[in-house]
Amino acid sequence: MNRAFITSGKWLKGSIRLWLFDLGCASFLGVGLLGLFMALAMPFMLPDDAERKVDTLMLLMNMFVASTCVAIGWQMNRLAATEWAAIVPQYRQSVLLQALTLLITSLIIATIFLAVHNAFDKFDELLLTLLFGLGFLYFSLKNSSAFHLSFVLYISLPMLPYLAELLPATGSVLLLFTDLVLAALLWRKLSRFGWNSKARIVYLNGLEMGWFWLPSLKSSKLLNRFERYLHPANYFIGPMLTMMLLAMPLVTLFLALGAYLLDVQLPVLFLLIQFSSIACAMLHWSRIQRWRAVESLFVLPGFDGKQGMINAFMLAQYRLLAILTVSMMVTAALVSLLSPLMSLSVWLHIVLSNVIGCAAILGLGSMCRTSMQISATIFFVALQSGWVSSSLSTVQSGGDIWHWVAWDVPLLILAFFCLWYGKYRLWRGDLLSS
Repeated sequence: MNRAFITSGKWLKGSIRLWLFDLGCASFLGVGLLGLFMALAMPFMLPDDAERKVDTLMLLMNMFVASTCVAIGWQMNRLAATEWAAIVPQYRQSVLLQALTLLITSLIIATIFLAVHNAFDKFDELLLTLLFGLGFLYFSLKNSSAFHLSFVLYISLPMLPYLAELLPATGSVLLLFTDLVLAALLWRKLSRFGWNSKARIVYLNGLEMGWFWLPSLKSSKLLNRFERYLHPANYFIGPMLTMMLLAMPLVTLFLALGAYLLDVQLPVLFLLIQFSSIACAMLHWSRIQRWRAVESLFVLPGFDGKQGMINAFMLAQYRLLAILTVSMMVTAALVSLLSPLMSLSVWLHIVLSNVIGCAAILGLGSMCRTSMQISATIFFVALQSGWVSSSLSTVQSGGDIWHWVAWDVPLLILAFFCLWYGKYRLWRGDLLSS
């Protein structure tokens, strides 16, 4: 790489447009920056339990680093899908240098965060996050379809403290050495990779499906009936919504059983709440990305004009909310059999928090008309995460959970008002005629 080109700073040109104005990349960076912002703001909001406070903040900081790695992976996939990238002078070099700068900056910020909170004992978690992030990037370069597994990287974050405890005394040195070796292999591969026809398929699928992947199952009469029950809310997202609704509780129970057998604490219900909210956001993400399909939905028989289609869509959203609520009620009840901390009040708070988050996101999503607007709903997911995390910390420290349940009631009313009002904003001003 030309040293004069690096020192000139020309490789920074267009970086803001490339990384912040691209909706896909901005979505991932937005999650990371949200984690950073919450890590900076939450010390003033969390209880005084220093150990639990650092654990919560470290989770947010790891989310910041992991989201940066996913955003870089998205840009590398986009670069591989761009046919003209090879003929534009120094375009590839500029993108690679920008990605490297972004990753190094995130690591520096995370290290400063550890120093400020005197939490260098959590350095292994940061190294594990980097290891998983670099591994994700490497496999994404080897196979473009591996980018669909980005959600695995996010799922692994709550498990990092328990993995770090399993490391030997020299774990930090081993992790640092492994990270450096993997970084060298990754840079070597990046300097040689070129155009990939499969990368464009991944890119287009990401725009429509929100970069979430689940294995497809053969259709059955039961699944078909289930999908008809959710029609037309699932018209844009397709069978993936059904797969998510089936997989989320099963994975939660599997993780809960594994944590029970290994005698470790995993916030499985916390993860289920987050993924339920994300599923609701993805329903509207796919609706917005496939805006041309609205007319195809409109001409289907069974709708009494545009308002009839809106009414049917909203009714299907209420059905989806009912399914998510029942799923959480049953899953939380089963998990309570393995956890002595799960009292009736905690179970009620978790169920209500799930309903609040899903109803609010479905309502806000109905009001959204652009990808940028639906991406902004991740801020509400983050607020919900802070709400649930703080309440569970109160339970673990022996506090009164009924205080949180009392606040759930007005929030629940507000969330249902948001969902009800979304009916009057859905497809408002579109070209569809009444």
